[in-house]
Amino acid sequence: MVDEDFLQLQGLAIVGKELFAPCFDTYDSIYPFTNEHLSDIFNCLDSSKGVLTVTASGDQALMAILNGAPYVKMFDINHLAKYFAIFKFVAIDCLSYEEFEKLYKVNVSFSNSIAGGFLTDPDVKLYNRVCSNLNYPCARFFEMLYEFMKNASAGEKFNLVNIKYNPKLSGYLTRKNYEELKQKLKQIQSIDFIDCSLFDLKKYLGNECYSAILFSNISSYFSAQELNDFLKLLKSLNDNLTGDGLAQVGYGAIKYKNRIDIGKNGIIPKFVDQHKDCLFETKSHAMRMTFYKK
Repeated sequence: MVDEDFLQLQGLAIVGKELFAPCFDTYDSIYPFTNEHLSDIFNCLDSSKGVLTVTASGDQALMAILNGAPYVKMFDINHLAKYFAIFKFVAIDCLSYEEFEKLYKVNVSFSNSIAGGFLTDPDVKLYNRVCSNLNYPCARFFEMLYEFMKNASAGEKFNLVNIKYNPKLSGYLTRKNYEELKQKLKQIQSIDFIDCSLFDLKKYLGNECYSAILFSNISSYFSAQELNDFLKLLKSLNDNLTGDGLAQVGYGAIKYKNRIDIGKNGIIPKFVDQHKDCLFETKSHAMRMTFYKK
């Protein structure tokens, strides 16, 4: 499976995701970091009884752990996401704060880091130290990726890494939070992954229960019909939420008279108003966050 996933990654990098076939849905570009204000989101959530979250950059899961989640389960239709999330978890576990910043080029200006991010000319010693602590499948994946990236064109790197990210939004990249996260990663009961689409999620959960569920900004891309289907999914997850648990179901820009902040618009306000019995919104940093309650 690792070899197949890597071959699909090569296809994505070489062809570009707009033309990539046949697995466009299951192989997509990577987010090195979040593009959401995760601290604001987690101020509204209780992580104490476990968190279910989209995998994405792995930052949602890391913030859940920092906020006391005893276990985390991640899901993503993109089969590549879990490899990069695992790499990041292991990097935090085995690297100092300064080493992590250096490997991931946290302080490199955005314009210089978009073409491949930390994958472009990485610090070899730090990269190898992380790889030596990975399980065999992940280590093999990143060994092949390292060789590929050495000769990849700028366009191929651009196709592989999503440019819409910002390390400073992640919430754990201060020295204090990073050190606390390192300790909590050692204590976490379990970290699990599911390769599945959003609308197939329910069948993978059984009787599992969480105090928080995060869907990032997936709903920003939904049609009106898909929003209705999403609401049905959320109601089917009632048994998977604790009594006062919340699901973060939308994140997007607030429209201004003369401009729209960077990022997709959130859930259609009219849709939220129509379902005030189970949806509510908060606003922060010119962004709108939507939550579902049982």
